[in-house]
Amino acid sequence: MKGHVDEIPLDGYLVHVYTPPVSVSHNELYPVLYVQDGSSLFLSGLDELERGFSTGELPRVVLVGIQPVNRLDDYTPWKAAALVEGRPAFGGDGDAYLAFVVTKVMPYVEGRYPVKTGPEHTGIIGASLGGLISMYAVFKYKDIFGRVGSISGSYWYPGMIGYMQSASCATVRDGIHRFYISVGTREGEGKTNVQKDMVPLTLQAHEVLRTQGLDAKDVLLELDQDAVHRVDCFQRQFPKAVRWLFG
Repeated sequence: MKGHVDEIPLDGYLVHVYTPPVSVSHNELYPVLYVQDGSSLFLSGLDELERGFSTGELPRVVLVGIQPVNRLDDYTPWKAAALVEGRPAFGGDGDAYLAFVVTKVMPYVEGRYPVKTGPEHTGIIGASLGGLISMYAVFKYKDIFGRVGSISGSYWYPGMIGYMQSASCATVRDGIHRFYISVGTREGEGKTNVQKDMVPLTLQAHEVLRTQGLDAKDVLLELDQDAVHRVDCFQRQFPKAVRWLFG
């Protein structure tokens, strides 16, 4: 790894900030991508990302991984019952979590790291429930997050599709708001609860965005052939998301 990773405790959360190696311009500012589940989506793949940076295949970005305190609470927009009896319910603290990202993490990063500001340079991304809360974020903070990555997003979450249908994305602007959505074609296999519908619900979420005035230049849907709902599959999508969101 040629870049640098800082580990920062912030209001009870652990934050990892990756800064890419300097390019020809030592005063260069970079887009910034706020990443759910800490550095799990990008830390193991930094060598690949940096190869892409050096060849120009990938845009250089600052990555900010935020480790959740409790992802069942932080990454859910409202309360919901557990999917399996005996398991913890979903706490629905997503609004408070996103407020923390916007009011605490972002000012910290923008004050100390070489990042560009404005929605066209600011993204948020996650996988599974992290993908759910990342999509929710753009509806809550349209003027802050212009680039959104949802890898295997949990669109089975009760009420999410309906929320997307009722919450308008009409304020998105060409050249600023861009979405990356992916799902493995084998996700949902073996499930008997609502998670069995991972693929069709992701397709539905994509269609909701398309019916709200966004087109193929604004939204990319990636079907990951034979991929299942697993971290290594999520990690494989991450560089593709970075390329689409900021390329």
